[in-house]
Amino acid sequence: MNSDTFLGKFYQFGEGVLFLFYVNLLWVIGTTMGLLFFGVGPSTVAMFTIFRKWSMGEKGFSVGKIFLAVYRKEFWRANTLSWLMFLFGMMLIVNLQFFAVGNDTWNFLFKAVFMIIFLLYMIMLIYLFPLYVHYQTTFKQYFKNAFLIAIYQPVRTIYLLAACFTLYYLWVTFPIFIVFFGASLTSFIVMWISYRTFARIEYKQSLLQEKEDLLQQPIVNREGMTT
Repeated sequence: MNSDTFLGKFYQFGEGVLFLFYVNLLWVIGTTMGLLFFGVGPSTVAMFTIFRKWSMGEKGFSVGKIFLAVYRKEFWRANTLSWLMFLFGMMLIVNLQFFAVGNDTWNFLFKAVFMIIFLLYMIMLIYLFPLYVHYQTTFKQYFKNAFLIAIYQPVRTIYLLAACFTLYYLWVTFPIFIVFFGASLTSFIVMWISYRTFARIEYKQSLLQEKEDLLQQPIVNREGMTT
């Protein structure tokens, strides 16, 4: 069907909606299979893996097979990553709720610092799963890279946060859609924006590498002498 026609665009839209619904259903099933506590991590990693492929323009792959394969392969590693982030987040929330000093000024300053740290944590959390499915590295590097991207890509990060807040407003306004598209639409938008951020960073790194290689090459003057 011609995608330039109205019917073609409508067909593509319907196909996309069904795709999001199907991935969301797989995420719910995977999370339930892991009894929630052990299913969220691997299900989320499998979901982000699918949307990474979609963001890269890959088509025609078997969604169910890829989801199940990634779910099995990354089960323990994904659980380790998700539980680390959960425990760190709970620690921040507990400190924010119960930490207090006698002086009101110092108490306000400590609360402000904790709020900044918690905001950075939330940004890192948004980037963490896209980084996990896009790069193969250590947990330490995942956390480090998530933090560095949040700091050194402020415009892209604000863009991503704005998209997340827009989705939050959508879910609050129409909570019924959370059941059908909550996890899948959120992860798709986060992965789509994050992938383009990664591509931008990789492009800049390739330009710097080319410049460095060029500077390292010997320069030959007109007399044929190397300088």
